[in-house]
Amino acid sequence: MNIPIVISEESFQVAWAQAVKQLSANSWDAWNLVVQINNPELFNNDFNTLLNEFAKRNNLRPPKHVAHTIFPQRFYIKGMSRNIFYRNYFRFFNRPRDKPRPGWGAYFKRMIKYQTKKGEIDQLGSIIDNINNRAKNYKVCNTIVIPSPDKDLNRTRGGPCLNYIAIQPEVMNNSENTRIINLLAVYRNHDFTNRAYGNYMGLCNLIKYIAYETNSKIGKLSCISSHAYFQDHNSELQKISNSILGETS
Repeated sequence: MNIPIVISEESFQVAWAQAVKQLSANSWDAWNLVVQINNPELFNNDFNTLLNEFAKRNNLRPPKHVAHTIFPQRFYIKGMSRNIFYRNYFRFFNRPRDKPRPGWGAYFKRMIKYQTKKGEIDQLGSIIDNINNRAKNYKVCNTIVIPSPDKDLNRTRGGPCLNYIAIQPEVMNNSENTRIINLLAVYRNHDFTNRAYGNYMGLCNLIKYIAYETNSKIGKLSCISSHAYFQDHNSELQKISNSILGETS
């Protein structure tokens, strides 16, 4: 039955481990997996080492590599101008390659340089400017679109699997009218073998960036996986999940 699986945890790492646990009990495949990360700033180096070692053993992309496709943290220093940040990113992205870059690795590029018939749009920058220039909060849900309607709508598996990101500002009714940035990401087919952990990490870095650029507090991060699945290495990932959750195998 198509019953949603709902997970709510403080850190993205524990949320990922809980998702692995739930998927393992559901034949490693599920529709409508909903994960809420209550504190995107939490990070455990020991947990991250487990995933890095797993990726290295199995010749997979390391989590940081996956995270950089959503937010290229390596090119950003807090407080630097948007122009310098983008310039640093495109110097890397546009470097010569032996093979054409696949659509999977271009998430951030589509956020800041989305191709339309009328030209290129910096979706992320425009949303940040809109939040900063809005005198009042009208519970606007700003949306970043990732797929291209003429290229990506009929894909099964393969990138891009991130459909869109909704940036959800809200204002707390306190003496300072504190603004909070929440974020919702929706995935089409979500690979939990070598993508989901790094995806969560990248989304946490993205929400931290947006909150800083809009002088806001960091809120909650929610991620909906329309279809969540494992390709392989199931038993090994289950052991890692158990270790993060403090459970025996």
